[in-house]
Amino acid sequence: MRSKHSMASAIATRNKLPAEIYIGGAGDERSRLVLAYAEARRERMRGKRDVHYFPHWQLTRTARLVGEITATGHPLALIGHSWGADSVLLAARAAKADVFLIGADPVAKPVTRITARDSRPRRAVQVLHVDAVPTAYDRSDYVKAAGFLTGGCIPRAFRTADLRIVTALNHWNFGGMMQAAGTGARTAEDWLGEFPERLSQKAG
Repeated sequence: MRSKHSMASAIATRNKLPAEIYIGGAGDERSRLVLAYAEARRERMRGKRDVHYFPHWQLTRTARLVGEITATGHPLALIGHSWGADSVLLAARAAKADVFLIGADPVAKPVTRITARDSRPRRAVQVLHVDAVPTAYDRSDYVKAAGFLTGGCIPRAFRTADLRIVTALNHWNFGGMMQAAGTGARTAEDWLGEFPERLSQKAG
């Protein structure tokens, strides 16, 4: 019997749909901040996008899927929250074609930072940083601050992103970050809607 992972890959290859991979931050399987968003996105975009989800620690599986999707000609966007954005940068290094990256309030893992693997992946044709700068801090923001203090900080690739959306949301609010408006009232979801055409233009 085929695994869910292999069946998802086969479906993506057959349909030739644009793909989105969401990567959750620390504890996301419990909090479901990114997982719930990805599940809702999968239902909403059924027949239009192939949507996948991984926790940040499943880097090997994520990188394998990135390689499979890009090798078969699918436009691919990788979206990560907090430590998930760190994993986005690492997984994107397995891409065989250009990809679009989104980091929602990204935090680098200390080891990634020390080894300079938080720099921009070669295949990242466009990088979007959603920067949460809350006016009133809550527990999630203190957790983020603790991550910064341990040496994480903002990954280099997102510090020098092509696009930046600043929002007053708290660190936990991934769904809100995806819908927060930036310059020209454009949201991360808006940029996701256009990324296949942008990758196609780049390839042309």
